[in-house]
Amino acid sequence: QPELGKPMRNCYPLPGPDFTFGMYMHKRDGGVPEAIGHWDSVKAKPHKRVMPRDFVTMGRRAVDEGCTTAREFALYYKFKDIRCKDKDILRYGCKIPPGMTFGRPPRPSTPFFDLMQHRYKELWMEQQRARTVVQHVVKKKVGIIGAARENRTTFLRTHPLPVREESFWHPQRFEKVWAPH
Repeated sequence: QPELGKPMRNCYPLPGPDFTFGMYMHKRDGGVPEAIGHWDSVKAKPHKRVMPRDFVTMGRRAVDEGCTTAREFALYYKFKDIRCKDKDILRYGCKIPPGMTFGRPPRPSTPFFDLMQHRYKELWMEQQRARTVVQHVVKKKVGIIGAARENRTTFLRTHPLPVREESFWHPQRFEKVWAPH
């Protein structure tokens, strides 16, 4: 029964003023100095990641082995389990391979001696000379073979079609047609 003139309580009674909420840690409760001075460090567990199956490679190898039916492919997939390769080398907890560097490799240095002697100009000139020689040879070949490689229009210009003579022969059924003068 609720008390007279007061609403009915719908909760449990609260504990007294000497009650502490939460859990008391007997061993570690050193306050702020212990929290600042001794951080709890968690050791990283080695994360073994199971890679998904590489069906493309398994399919290629199954074809190389001579599998043709779906049942043969299923049996091959069952006995030859090929997984995808892990492309992320630097996972959390993995070791960096020796000799690995980050970033783009630098360009090879330009030899200054070649710049002073205009070596690059000479190389470019040799390339241009070789290109013109090749173009000249190609033009000669086209000139020799040019007669054989002509299109229909040039062929018809050089060899015109014979003129069609008009035939005066008519079918008999058109001979008796009356034509007014």
